[in-house]
Order: sequence, then C-alpha cells, then structure tokens
Amino acid sequence: MRSFIAVTALSALLVAADNTTFSINPEEVDLTTRASWCNGQTSTCNTLCDSNPQDNNCNVNTLDFACTCSNGSAPGLQYYTQTMDTYVCQQAFTDCNQANVGNAEGQKNCTTSIQDNCGKLDPADYSAAPASSSAASTAAATSSAVSSGSSSAATAAASTTSEAAAAATNFQHIGTGALAAGMGVLAYLL
Repeated sequence: MRSFIAVTALSALLVAADNTTFSINPEEVDLTTRASWCNGQTSTCNTLCDSNPQDNNCNVNTLDFACTCSNGSAPGLQYYTQTMDTYVCQQAFTDCNQANVGNAEGQKNCTTSIQDNCGKLDPADYSAAPASSSAASTAAATSSAVSSGSSSAATAAASTTSEAAAAATNFQHIGTGALAAGMGVLAYLL
C-alpha cells in the first residue's frame, strides 16, 4: 500500500512538472511584429535542428507553428529565446503587467508565474549534440497561440530517446508546497 501511495505522489509531481506555455490573442500583436516572431521561430527551429528540419513553418495570422527535426524529434523550443513560445510568454507577461498597473503584488506575481517561465537560452549558443545510436523520437513540436483570453496556460510535452536514463529536471512550475509534500511522502516511505 505504501508503494502505491509513493508512486501516486511521485506521478502527481511529474505531471505537475510539465512545461507551461501561455496563449495570447494574435490580433493584439501587430502584423509586422507577428512576422518578425515567425521569422525568429523558423530561424531558431533551423538552428536547433542542425540546419536540417523536417517541418519548419509558422503562420503569421494565427501564430501556429511546427518544428520537427529530420530525425523526427522536437527541439526544446520553450527553453530558447527567439521562439514563438518565448514571444508569446513575453506578451502574456506584458499583458499581465498592464492588467496590474498600481498593484505591486499583482505585478510581482506576473514576474514569478509568467516571465520567470519564459525561455532564456540563446539559440546562438546552441551546439549540436554528438550523433547517437539511439532511436529517434517521434515527437513533433507544434503549438497554437490562439486564445480569447489574454493569457491561459496549456501544457506541452516533448520526448527524446537516449541509451541512458535521466530524471525529470524541469520542476520550475511546481509550487514549493507540492514539492515539499512529495519529498515528505518519499522520506516517510524510506
């Protein structure tokens, strides 16, 4: 029974660790800016796919995009600047700040719940990983940034395969209370 509870608690933590992406109404962003965002998105996709993407497109009207590398894998676009995920995240942050003018606590929350989750890696610093004999992932990065609200959260998951196992490391969206509770359950079981 204890192991079932531990597995359930840890599973809940991993589900909570999924990346959060934000949505905006594309019409609130002028067409020239959206075109610039799409240019950045496709350029970064090309870089992260080692100049060999299988699918790399972006719609300036809807801000929908697709990025799949030639081996079928999806690069971690959400971690990089100059990607649609980051452009939309920054716009959601701007919208949140504007909605909280005169409310310091609200603006602080905009920073911690939105801006701190925007991509920060520079695609210019990317270097290709050495070739591996592991099977290619079949995940594809596609997203839609359309919403009638100013910012709503959605989840996206990407997978890659490797010969080695790795623990989930993206716990940025878990509240410290949930993390503490999960660690407490784990400590209790040990």
